[in-house]
Amino acid sequence: MNKKHVSIKSYIITSLMILLGISHIAIFFASFFLVRDRLKSNMLVSVQNEMGAIIERLVKYGYEACQDDGRVSYLADETASRYGGRVMIVSRDYEIIKDTSRDQTGAYIISRNIMDVMTGELQDKVSMDNSVIRIIRPVRDEYGITGVVVVTASLMMIYSNLYKQFALIGAVILIVFALDILIIVRISKGTVNDLDNINEQMTHAVQGNLQERLSDQRFSETQHFAESFNEILSRLSSIDQTRSEFVSNVSHELKTPITSMKVLAESITENEGADVEDYKEFMSDIVEEIDRETKIINDLLTLVKTDSQGNDLNFEEADVNEMMETIIKTVSPLAARRSISLEYESFKEVMAEIDKVKLSLAISNLVENAVKYNIDSGWIKCSLNADNKFFYVKVADSGVGIPEDAKDKVFDKFYRVDKARSRDTGGTGLGLSITRSIINSHRGTIKLYSESGKGTTFTVRIPLRQDRSKIQTVAENTVIEEKADEKTANA
Repeated sequence: MNKKHVSIKSYIITSLMILLGISHIAIFFASFFLVRDRLKSNMLVSVQNEMGAIIERLVKYGYEACQDDGRVSYLADETASRYGGRVMIVSRDYEIIKDTSRDQTGAYIISRNIMDVMTGELQDKVSMDNSVIRIIRPVRDEYGITGVVVVTASLMMIYSNLYKQFALIGAVILIVFALDILIIVRISKGTVNDLDNINEQMTHAVQGNLQERLSDQRFSETQHFAESFNEILSRLSSIDQTRSEFVSNVSHELKTPITSMKVLAESITENEGADVEDYKEFMSDIVEEIDRETKIINDLLTLVKTDSQGNDLNFEEADVNEMMETIIKTVSPLAARRSISLEYESFKEVMAEIDKVKLSLAISNLVENAVKYNIDSGWIKCSLNADNKFFYVKVADSGVGIPEDAKDKVFDKFYRVDKARSRDTGGTGLGLSITRSIINSHRGTIKLYSESGKGTTFTVRIPLRQDRSKIQTVAENTVIEEKADEKTANA
């Protein structure tokens, strides 16, 4: 089941729209309720001040001033009109002396709240809901409470103004929100533009175009990604080129013995007067070419096995000293034929986790090469040492050496410094490639020190203990580090 993916641009736009939308709505309503409560509080204070003025006039001029032409009546009417509400003045005997609505004047009113204020049980009574403010306050003179004033003020007027103001504010917020969306879209497009370019380039790479490279990016993250991608493309190009060269070299190396055998077979066929000795000589040459072909094929198979990341090594605790002694004993007869002195020195006993068969092959290649490319009556010195993490194998010889321009190539497949000499010694150009591959698979490193005409020294470093989880991932990095170390050493 394919999982549906969301584009980064859509994710950024949607997320920021939701965030800004929630933020704007929260700010709008928070401001609305804050302003509403502030206006209600201000209105409450203003109504209380108006009531204070009415009570002062009552105390000063008496309840007679509540008549239609009286000073208190005028102020009460003005207050009721200003606040869209109602003002009632109630005497001590609960008679309504003044009612701005004019429908209760002269009547009597019995109310629990009015009675509590009239009797002094409450200093005053203030109540407020979403629509009105209601205040009951006593009228006091030097003889005590002589009555109460009841004021009811409507909040609809301030609500009406508040709604109008916030309708305008809401419109402004919507405009700002729309502008925010446009800016977000522009920013998101710019943000993912580099990723779109990288994705397009990756598509080209998948289709086989490994030559184009990503240019500089605007953001540090995408720039780092582009640099890594360009490095990957360079490595892929190098691998592709190496593969092409490898196929070409394999074809050439396999074709050469076949061509030689064909020429020899044709010579036998065309030479009708050849005697038995001639036939034996031709057949001997053909056998040699077949042996050379077989050796190339065997080396190729070995190389494929050691290069394969899926090829599991058989690691076990082994005596490295014993392995080295066996290798020296095996190669000694080959060295003795050319009067080459072969010395081995072990500085300590070494036990390590290795694939003994494969590592023996790698070290044997180094020692055998030291014999093949040495001078007659020369010398070879091998040594084994270790510390608390690694063991070290050194193979030094007094041979022909390796030119400066060939040091970075000797580990390449089918590369030969001296092709004529390599063919004479039976070399296929795969030995050092196999050696390096085996050492890399042990998470080790191999370094080369040489000078043309003055001998060659190979040093191998391998961990005493293997971390199985890192073997495959570290192998490729080891090759890169090894080449860097070689360049540094050669410099």
